[in-house]
Amino acid sequence: MLRRYILFLPILFLAACFGDIDKNITTDLQVEGNEAFNISLVLDESMIFAFDSFEDYKNADTTSLLGCPNILIDETEKKVTLEFLGNRQCVNENNLGRTGKIHLTFTSQSSFNSTVMEYENYQVRQKKIEGKREFRRSRLSNGLNNTPLTESFSDLLIRDENGSSSRISGNFEHRRIILNNTNTEIVSTGSLEGRNITGRPIAMNRTQAKRFSLTCLKAGFIVPSAGAETWQITRLNNQATSHQLVFSNETACVSIATITLHDGRTIIYRQ
Repeated sequence: MLRRYILFLPILFLAACFGDIDKNITTDLQVEGNEAFNISLVLDESMIFAFDSFEDYKNADTTSLLGCPNILIDETEKKVTLEFLGNRQCVNENNLGRTGKIHLTFTSQSSFNSTVMEYENYQVRQKKIEGKREFRRSRLSNGLNNTPLTESFSDLLIRDENGSSSRISGNFEHRRIILNNTNTEIVSTGSLEGRNITGRPIAMNRTQAKRFSLTCLKAGFIVPSAGAETWQITRLNNQATSHQLVFSNETACVSIATITLHDGRTIIYRQ
């Protein structure tokens, strides 16, 4: 069976000579740009697990889910645990290297249904995630389609392969929209804030909604086909730098993420 992989290749284009740019600041900008992309990717790749209900997971099988996890069901607690082994041959894993567990706890209130997503020793692309995310959907809706799934989280910790961490809080809204009989999109908006790996204040505003093909997501292609984010980092002198992260579709499920750094240089990740 043909296996497909996501390949993220950072390609740095130097558009011009920037004269006496301080070497440390130059390095910071590159690190900040890469960190922005990694945070965005980590949040996106497990978002899809919040869209399925408890009943959906009870009827699912391992090969139907991203990363082919073991599916553990706790009827009493109404809890699902997805256990990613990392060494399983899986057509929709796409070399993301998922390991660890994601716990999903389902509750119902008078006006909304809630799914709490909690990570346990979970890693993707050597990035470790710690904390919880809550997703809510109104019980008064007429169905799942085009009904917002609102998300909130506080103090979510993302550690890189060197042990450095970003700590973020955010609020998002996700909608599943049927375009036609064969195409469904997830459209996502929102913002976050926190501190980056150097301890500087960080903030992100999604200036253009991210758009994901559900078919591509289920096949393991997690970079959106469209969307734009502005990432702002505040330095010690209270001056801020801004980086623009833009997503675009190249062919079918293959998308590109382009980071334009504060000084005009670009870093491109091609899926």
